[in-house]
Amino acid sequence: MEPKKQTIIIVLVAVLVTAGIAVGVTYVLVAPPPEGATDELEIYHWWTSGGEAAAVGALVDVFKDLYPTTIVKQRAISGGSGITMIPIITALILAGEAPDAFQMHAGYEGIEYFKADLLDDINDIWTDNNLETVIPDVVQSMCQFDGDYYMVPVNIHRSNVVWYNLKELEALTPAIDPKTLTNWTAFFDACIAFEAENPGKDAISLGQAWTQAHLFEQILAGEGIAVYEDWINGDIISGTDPDLLAALTILETFMTYTNDDFNTITWNDATDLLIQNNSIFNVMGDWANGEFLLANSVYDDDYGTIAVPGTGDMYGLVVDAFQHPAGVAHPKNSDRWLEVVASKEGQDAFNPLKGSISARTDSNLALYGPYHEWTIDDFNSVAYMFPSVVHGSGAPQSFSSELSSVINAFCTGGATKAETAIAIAALASENAADFTTVWSLD
Repeated sequence: MEPKKQTIIIVLVAVLVTAGIAVGVTYVLVAPPPEGATDELEIYHWWTSGGEAAAVGALVDVFKDLYPTTIVKQRAISGGSGITMIPIITALILAGEAPDAFQMHAGYEGIEYFKADLLDDINDIWTDNNLETVIPDVVQSMCQFDGDYYMVPVNIHRSNVVWYNLKELEALTPAIDPKTLTNWTAFFDACIAFEAENPGKDAISLGQAWTQAHLFEQILAGEGIAVYEDWINGDIISGTDPDLLAALTILETFMTYTNDDFNTITWNDATDLLIQNNSIFNVMGDWANGEFLLANSVYDDDYGTIAVPGTGDMYGLVVDAFQHPAGVAHPKNSDRWLEVVASKEGQDAFNPLKGSISARTDSNLALYGPYHEWTIDDFNSVAYMFPSVVHGSGAPQSFSSELSSVINAFCTGGATKAETAIAIAALASENAADFTTVWSLD
């Protein structure tokens, strides 16, 4: 094995160990068997909630309509944001047993695989399908390494969304118009009012560790696009940074209004608390919309959305993508899957159910719902877009893999604000060499 590649593979394994995830890994690249007679497609993803399963099912149906004789094997690994699946995939790839395609966040998440020559470029798929004419520039750049394409985006999620229970807000005395909650003072005043009139209920629903880190990311973005840009460029390296401390102060207040069992429930369980009228707010990406659809909730009647306070002129980017791992067993079907993922038909089957918007600018908007009208309008008009760290795009995995545990310690009372600020700043300092992308967001 080439020394450089061996070093990169060791880095991949080290990231998993650092994240506290034990996996069995083969440290050599074993060539997979040649493509056999079986007409199969094996794909891995982490879309396991009700809304997510419906969306990926619709995408697979488009593939099956085109290739009815192909056996599609979906390996759905639970654990939002890929926290469980990514280590499994890494182990499979390093053992030479990569699936034909797997879900990945566009951006930093794939860079170590690329450096280790574990991905094949898919420039021909981008060219043959004229994707550069329909995929926004910001997403194109997130799908490339060294100028070549290695990913096909299936969607564009928005991360900085507050979901609210409209009927509960209207039932307060006086009623609260959620569209006026553009700052944290007004937001927390609404929390106080709800809990005062609903003893035993918590104003905000929250879930497991990665959702807490997701929340922190949105709060930090609300401190200003320049602050967020510094953060994802690894430039916030002081534990006394005032913007970092300000964001943690907001998070500290936020936690006083959340459900006590937040650390033991999933993101979709937290969303369900809102749907079941047990809370009025939930900060989550727009994959949550699929849960509302399954519950037959009506947008702008039962529920609605606003941008996280302070981020009204911003759009947080979470881009799901698939790629072509090197040496897969079914390369032809891998390419076919990527073409379906990239297609207008595939994206317009998937995204209306998923909550995301199409990564293509030529999508059929008639197929999308009222939530999408809001977010598509914002996508086309906001001043700034920012890539998510928690969801793999904005910062190296050596940084993002540790962030959840740092924020979780703060949210559960295991670390003070000062200790948490020092830990976040130290993550940037300790992994400075891995910040290879220079983001310019303004």
